[in-house]
Amino acid sequence: KQWYQRRVRGGIFVLISFSAKCIAMGIFMVCAGVVVLMLEATFLFLFLDIGKWLDSKSDKIRHWQKMVLYFGFCVPAALICGSATSWIGSIGFLIAGMAYMVLTIGPKGDGHSRGGGGGGSVPYSRQMDDIPTA
Repeated sequence: KQWYQRRVRGGIFVLISFSAKCIAMGIFMVCAGVVVLMLEATFLFLFLDIGKWLDSKSDKIRHWQKMVLYFGFCVPAALICGSATSWIGSIGFLIAGMAYMVLTIGPKGDGHSRGGGGGGSVPYSRQMDDIPTA
């Protein structure tokens, strides 16, 4: 199964509790899982009126914005409830945020982007674009 489906299921397991704080955090985790579904699997919501709008907007959200959102999802349930199931669900959001952190940082750059200079003053891709053609 997909990782975002596991987040919703993790929130449901947190709901099975006798603590009001854990029940509230379980509801929060289920809602956060639905938000993740809306951002990552927009095709599931195309039958709703908001589906087309959501599909057009979700591609415009930058990786670092999703990273901050997922890191924000992982903190409250783990700190407020503190049960093992809330930690497991929060770790799932943390892993998703870390995946977007890797996408934000990007692939290994050339020598210039790592500070080595690479022998030129501009990155390699720009050097190739600036070569005049005869």
